[in-house]
Amino acid sequence: MIIGRHTDRQGRSTGERVTAVDRAGRPVTDAEHAAATRLLDALLDAAADHGVALDDWDRAADLPGACLDVTRR
Repeated sequence: MIIGRHTDRQGRSTGERVTAVDRAGRPVTDAEHAAATRLLDALLDAAADHGVALDDWDRAADLPGACLDVTRR
């Protein structure tokens, strides 16, 4: 598992957040987890320029889950 560069207020890394996403269907591969973590980190890098952190996203959307869904397509 990739740890990731960002953490939430509970200390969970972006990699841990992506790994915790539960999706039905075929198992998520290590490569998919890694790609989703890299995407999530990149989005959070851009959001940080606007003062937005991972916890802020949690109030509006499942960003870790969305990153996993996008990378699995």
